[in-house]
Amino acid sequence: MSTINDVAKLAEVSIATVSRAINNSGYVSEEARKKIDQAINELDYIVNERARNLSKQRSGIIGVIIPDLENPFYGKLIKNIEIELYSYGYKTMVCNTIGTSNREKEYIDMLDRNIVDGIITCALVLEDYVYTRIKKPIVSTDHDFGPSIPLIHSDHRRGGYLAAKKMLEAGCKNVVMVGARWDVKTPSSERYTEFEKILKENKIPIQTIYADWNRMSYPYYTQLMSEYYDVLMNVDGIFTSDIGAIALYHLVADQGRQIPKDLKILGYDGMSITKISKPVISCIRQDAEELAKRCVNTIMKLICGDENIEYHQIIDVTFQQGDTL
Repeated sequence: MSTINDVAKLAEVSIATVSRAINNSGYVSEEARKKIDQAINELDYIVNERARNLSKQRSGIIGVIIPDLENPFYGKLIKNIEIELYSYGYKTMVCNTIGTSNREKEYIDMLDRNIVDGIITCALVLEDYVYTRIKKPIVSTDHDFGPSIPLIHSDHRRGGYLAAKKMLEAGCKNVVMVGARWDVKTPSSERYTEFEKILKENKIPIQTIYADWNRMSYPYYTQLMSEYYDVLMNVDGIFTSDIGAIALYHLVADQGRQIPKDLKILGYDGMSITKISKPVISCIRQDAEELAKRCVNTIMKLICGDENIEYHQIIDVTFQQGDTL
C-alpha cells in the first residue's frame, strides 16, 4: 500500500506539502498540487478518511509537554517543533510542567479532552499508563512508553561515550560527573552510565554529583556547584550540562583556576548559549532541529493514519569544540 511518503517522493515535494494539499490546510502552489494529484493517481494512493476530513474533524493544534522552558535545549526544541508544525498548517500548544507530576497530569487530562489532535511529550514524571490509555496520537522524546508510542531521542549512549573519550584525550586523571538522579531508566540517563563505564575501564577515578533532574536553571547550578566547591577544586575534569558548565566556569574562574589548563569542562546539549559565553564551552551537541523534524513528521503520520512509521528513532550527537577542553 502506498504511503504519503511515496506520494511526496514521486511528486518531488515535502510530506508537509502533500499533507496541506490533501487536507486543504494551507498554501500549495498550483504546480505542486498538480504533481501531487498525478502522484496520487499513479500510486493509487488512498487518502485515509480521517485525513480527508481534517478540516471538519480536527483542531489543527498539537500539544507539546516539556519539563522546563528555562532549559535552553527545550526552548530550542519547542522553537523548531513550532516551525515544523506550522509547515503542516498546525499550531503549537506548549505545556510547561516545571518538572511536577500534578502539572503534567493536569495538562494530559486537558489535552485528552478533544482540545488537540496529537501530543508530543518530553516529560518524565508520570507512570506509563497515564499516556498509554490515551487514544490520541502521541510521540515521546525521552521516555519509553512501550511499543504503541513512538520514541525519538538523541543517541545519549554515544554522547556519553564521546564525552568520556574527549576527557581521556585531554589527559584528565580525576573526573567529576554532574548528573541527574533518575527514578526510571530513560535514554537520557544513558549518557551518564556510558560516561562512567568508559572512564572506569580506563581506570580513571570518577565522582558523581547528583542534580535534581527537574531543576535546570543557572541559579540552581550555581548553588549546587558552590555546595561541592571543595570537591570541584580537586579534580581536573568535569562533565555536566550546558548551564552547569557555564555556572561552574564562573565559580572556578573567580578562584583563579585557569580553564582548560587547570580544569577541563565539558557540557552537554550544545545550545547557542555555549557559543556566546566567554569562554566558548566545549560540549556534546544534540541536534534539536532534527529531533523536532522527526517528532513532527511522526505525529503527522499518526494523525493521517499512515502505517509506515518507525517506532524507535535515534538521532546522532556530535562533539562541539570550544575553549574549555
